[in-house]
Amino acid sequence: MNKPKIGVLIDWYLPGTKAGGPVRSVYSLVSLLKGYFDFYIITTNVDLGKTDPYKEVEPNKLFLKDNIHYYYFSKDHLNSKNLLALLKEIKPDLIYLNSFWSVNFSINIVRQKKQGLLTTPLLLAPRGMLGKGALGLKAFKKQIFLALANFLGWYVKVPFHATQEQEGKDILHKFNSAKVLIAPNVNSGSVVKNESVKTENTLKLFYLSRIAKVKNLHFALEVLMEIPTTCAIEYDIFGNLEDSEYWNECLQIMAKLPKNITVTYKGELEFNEVQNTISNYHCLFLPTLNENFGHSIVESLLCGCPVIISDQTPWNDLEANDAGFAINLNDKQKFIDSIESYVKLNQEQFSEKSQKAINYISKKIDLELITNQYKTLFNESIKN
Repeated sequence: MNKPKIGVLIDWYLPGTKAGGPVRSVYSLVSLLKGYFDFYIITTNVDLGKTDPYKEVEPNKLFLKDNIHYYYFSKDHLNSKNLLALLKEIKPDLIYLNSFWSVNFSINIVRQKKQGLLTTPLLLAPRGMLGKGALGLKAFKKQIFLALANFLGWYVKVPFHATQEQEGKDILHKFNSAKVLIAPNVNSGSVVKNESVKTENTLKLFYLSRIAKVKNLHFALEVLMEIPTTCAIEYDIFGNLEDSEYWNECLQIMAKLPKNITVTYKGELEFNEVQNTISNYHCLFLPTLNENFGHSIVESLLCGCPVIISDQTPWNDLEANDAGFAINLNDKQKFIDSIESYVKLNQEQFSEKSQKAINYISKKIDLELITNQYKTLFNESIKN
């Protein structure tokens, strides 16, 4: 029996890693479900913010690798006509869009569906792009587009995939008659023993995300500015320098930090390096403005690193489970207090917290349940 075909449209994909969470989400998803569906990943042959094409990928050609089909568009070949022709060649049973704002891989597809040029069912995963924090950036342009899209009815018959209840509410806030289907995000990480050494009055924090305003790194640095001088803290930053202007703002704050705070930019981490690297730290510190899932949060917890994050993520029961803190961004003092509470721990006390972080995330991630939820999500979307 032939497996249902799913065309997965995403602007950037492996071997690129600079686009962060959506790449990891799609990779984890197709790895988990390729036994049940025939996936066709359609993407571009450059990474986010780069112009040099991937050397190891032949563009504009459909190929099969590890039971997954791939097609990488070159910049000069990517347009609506060629993408539509490719989709008609593949004949997918479902087109799965992994962006709300992508012109080529989302907006134009939705418009072609509305015009009758495409008859294939669509499923749109906004990947957190309709969240309050995300919409607050370049807000005017986004509100104009949303108003126009609603007026013209582009999304009336397009079902949305939300990865948690709050994202579903965010979608309905903008498209009040939308059909929203919920299935949790997927992460392919596994439990890794935390290898860090912990002494009192010291703390090794890390940041793992894109360097962009929505991730709120400058706020994290401002919090560290107010940590008592008796606390010796290292804060290592891992991530793609997506916004150079914003990074310069962060550098200006870093230059003013007291001597007891050491901040170091460590560059980017490849997928296969993430867990082995962060298992040598104590805590993730990521006061993000908006996180639809937060792969770095999940991976940190899997590595026994409690997390200090904002309450703008799905992980708001951390404190009740002693796995970290999810804090309102208006409560700067609580961020300071939370960091201090981890600074004071000795090795034995930290090891207890570390195990609780692992216990918390292990209960949250049930791969068999998630697999069945996605089988239902995709099969129902194909039928409709």
